[in-house]
Amino acid sequence: MDGTLNIFISYAREDERDLALRLRDDLRAAGCSVWLDMSNIQGGDSWTQAIEDAIEACDVGVVLLSHGSYHSRFCRAEQMRLIRKGKRIIPLLVQPTADVPLHLEHLNYIDFSENAHYDTRLRDLFSDLNAGRAFGLLSDDASAAAPARSPFKPGRIGGRLSTSEKRDAPSFRRHLASLRREEWLSGRVWWTYFLFHYADLEDVVSILKNGFVPPVITDGRRRDGNAYLHFRPRTPELWHREGIKPADKRAKDDVPRPVYLLFDLETVLCAPDTRFSAGEPAFTRKTFATANAFEEFPFESIYHDAVPRPDTRDEVLMARRAQVLVPNGLTLEALQMIWCRSEAEAETLRALLPPDVRRRVATQMTGRADFNLFHRRGMYVEQAVLTAHTATLHLFTAGESAPMALRAEVIPQHGAPRSVEWAGEPLPSSLILDVFPPDQPVQAYTLRITLDGTLAYQGAFWPDDDLV
Repeated sequence: MDGTLNIFISYAREDERDLALRLRDDLRAAGCSVWLDMSNIQGGDSWTQAIEDAIEACDVGVVLLSHGSYHSRFCRAEQMRLIRKGKRIIPLLVQPTADVPLHLEHLNYIDFSENAHYDTRLRDLFSDLNAGRAFGLLSDDASAAAPARSPFKPGRIGGRLSTSEKRDAPSFRRHLASLRREEWLSGRVWWTYFLFHYADLEDVVSILKNGFVPPVITDGRRRDGNAYLHFRPRTPELWHREGIKPADKRAKDDVPRPVYLLFDLETVLCAPDTRFSAGEPAFTRKTFATANAFEEFPFESIYHDAVPRPDTRDEVLMARRAQVLVPNGLTLEALQMIWCRSEAEAETLRALLPPDVRRRVATQMTGRADFNLFHRRGMYVEQAVLTAHTATLHLFTAGESAPMALRAEVIPQHGAPRSVEWAGEPLPSSLILDVFPPDQPVQAYTLRITLDGTLAYQGAFWPDDDLV
């Protein structure tokens, strides 16, 4: 697909002209194709036909909300046509007291009413544009539903994430726009919208509770004070660390239940202090900060996703370790998705989060397994189906021949907890556990599954009212 994003700007000339021109120039500087009627309608053109054609060709309609646009029948016609054509719309509030048309009332707007906050809100706009593009690709590439737009409220850039950007941020965005047009990316083009940080599930609980990805800590000490993010999933080091292993085969740095946090790439990459490496920083001992250096990176190797040839194997595996380094850790303003390895592990993550955090990140979490983001090594629970009296577990065993002890703990709403153990032989890929006798009254319960002492699943059964 063509990586160029086609944007139609709808505005009222009497009170939005200057902002519309500024947005056009900044969006074009970032590699977008922008249609604005002041510059795109030539003498002698039918202006209504030109606008209709521009709306037909656009990917996104950026709609400026002001007193003038609210009362303009032409602006309302453009907005309605964008809706009828199924175009994504991002409203921008230009005047704080401007009313919002009823047909746009359901959409989150980005507040551009304060000129002093323009740069921050522009970065919000870029982030939403990228999220919509990436999530649209996810929807196109699989039959399962995926969000078609960013699930976030506007104005999220702030906190400890700098509101300023590198001076050459437009050059970064132009290069990324060019990269996304490369045919060799194929179905991996959506990777180029994100940075990937992986951590074990219980560490992710801590990250989401604290709102912060901490610097790497080794042997109780900070390695260099940076949080690390990857340009891609399935990195070589995760190959050795992923999955629940038998107790006697575990290493200290294992990641038994990996979860990816997907951050908006451009937001993080363009932050003033962010640096990046073309491989594992500990080996290359070189990091960079400029767009000129970024343009020289070996992205065809970084995003390479087949078995490498013997003569290029070392080069490709090192490139797959390319990383972005964020000094002093990273807050979550640019977090876009929380991607678990399976639906069962996503359910476990939800169960371990405090209710307020769970509600805050509900739209960002997924356990889709159809995008092959993980190496699928070790053992884990793929799916758990809980009913009133039984629990059916579907396990991914990765060909593990060593036996592992499975322990199921049932914690009923009323009465004492009970446990069931399965040990002494390799676990099957599916098993049914008797939770309660068939003649016992139906009640809510929590189920915890451990494999050789490691939590593999936690979820709850809540009966329908008519069953109680």
